Amino acid sequence: MALILVVEDERSIRQALSFELLDEGYTVHCASGIQEAVSALKAFQYDLIISDIFMDDGQGTQLMEFTRKMNKMIPFIIISAYPDSDLAVRVKDLLKDRFFTKPFYAAALTAKAGEILRTKMNPAESWTETVSCP
Repeated sequence: MALILVVEDERSIRQALSFELLDEGYTVHCASGIQEAVSALKAFQYDLIISDIFMDDGQGTQLMEFTRKMNKMIPFIIISAYPDSDLAVRVKDLLKDRFFTKPFYAAALTAKAGEILRTKMNPAESWTETVSCP
């Protein structure tokens, strides 16, 4: 089954996403910020990353850039409580339906994760990234 990294500084959201994804049968690792996520990326090969855009120790876009520099083509879903900020608007324009505004329905995000993973893991289909639990 797919391995998903959830990067979220709000514990309750991190746990809710983790539980929802676990219920769907995914393996889930959690990080409370960018530094933990970078360490996890160095140790594991993830199939999907779900990340908040604004966290105490950095931005989800920094994590996306780090992932690209490692030459890892991992799809991202970005979540934000500040969808009207300049950065969030730019990310939303790039990610389209892979950008979720807090509060969101966990089932809708999980459904999007499943769609992304089915596309990514189906060798007959081409997939490329288009953007730079305690």
